Amino acid sequence: MVWNRAVNRAPATTASDPDEAAVTRFVAGDREAFGELFDRHGSYVYNIVHGVLNSEDDARDVTQEVFLQVHRSLHTFRRGSRFSTWLYRIALNRALDAARAHRRRRCVPLGVEAENRPAPGADPASHLDARSAEDEVRRVLQHLEPRHRDVLVLRYMQDMDIEEMAEVLGCSASAAKVRLFRARLKFKQCYEAIVGRHERE
Repeated sequence: MVWNRAVNRAPATTASDPDEAAVTRFVAGDREAFGELFDRHGSYVYNIVHGVLNSEDDARDVTQEVFLQVHRSLHTFRRGSRFSTWLYRIALNRALDAARAHRRRRCVPLGVEAENRPAPGADPASHLDARSAEDEVRRVLQHLEPRHRDVLVLRYMQDMDIEEMAEVLGCSASAAKVRLFRARLKFKQCYEAIVGRHERE
C-alpha cells in the first residue's frame, strides 16, 4: 500500500454500507474482508496519525498498531455504529498515546525554522487554512498539548466538520466547538512565540 500524506476525506457510508458488510464477513470467518477495510481506510488512518506525530516512521508504526488492535477486537464492534468513527477514534487515541510517550522521552526545543510565514499582522491561526506552509504548521503543532493538537488535526488537516469531529472525539458538537476554539488560541500563542523568537535571533 502506498501511504498518502495528502488530506483525504473519510470514506462515505451509504445505506448499503460496505464497511458493515466487510465486518460481518470478517466476524463470520472471511479473513480477506479485513484487507478490504485496511485498503479502504488505511491512508486516512495514517494521515490522522501523521498529523498528530509529524513523523512518517512513527506514523507507519502506529498505523500498524491501530489495525492490529482493530483485528483483535473487531468482534466487539457494536453493530449499528459507524465503523469509520470507531476506527478513527482508536487511531486518534493511539496517536495521542504515542505523542505523550514521545513527549516524556525528550523535550523538543521551542526554536524552529519559520519559513513561508504569513504577512505581518495576519492572524496566525488563519495560516492553518492556507496550507501554504504545511511543514511549518506541523512543527508548531508538535509544541501543543495532545488535547489541543488532536482537534486541530481533525479540523484542518483531515477537513472534518464539527459533527464528524464530535463523533471521533466522543463528545457533543458544542464541546467540540469549545475545544476547537481553545486549540486555535493555543496554536496562535505558540506560533507567535516561535516566530517572535526566530525574528529576535
